Amino acid sequence: MKKIVLLSALLLSMGLSAPAKAEPKFMGYWWGSDHWVNQDYKPYYQDGTLPHQTQWDKQNWQPQDWVQFSGGNGLALVESWYRTGIIFDQYVDDGTPYLDVGVNFYHLSGFDKKRVMATVDHVYQVTSGQPGMFYVRDHRTEKIIGYYTPAAGLILQ
Repeated sequence: MKKIVLLSALLLSMGLSAPAKAEPKFMGYWWGSDHWVNQDYKPYYQDGTLPHQTQWDKQNWQPQDWVQFSGGNGLALVESWYRTGIIFDQYVDDGTPYLDVGVNFYHLSGFDKKRVMATVDHVYQVTSGQPGMFYVRDHRTEKIIGYYTPAAGLILQ
């Protein structure tokens, strides 16, 4: 008896369900078909297949570009990075220069991280003396996360 009831319920539910159809919805009947012409929705400002326009080409960028763009004052530019939490502190310990980075340093792209370090070196001439490099350190964990040299650029660990 249970099998018959279960089987009939199954057959009834299969008979009542209809396959999905892609028919016009209510608003499709309300508005005429000519209403929807030329209303293509584009969720993005630019087409995803087109390359983004970059302000500085990756190969031709120099630290002086950012200094000039910010009004020609490199010290003011670096101080703005302190205010925004990109750089936290700089100091020398046993003759080795250190640059502590803030939390917003991690929000930069890889190219911009390298450019920030190159600009800091350009403004303060950190690598012009010995040892010719400086360590990059996270200010919260106090761990060295990498180093910068003019020849190799920024090397993150």
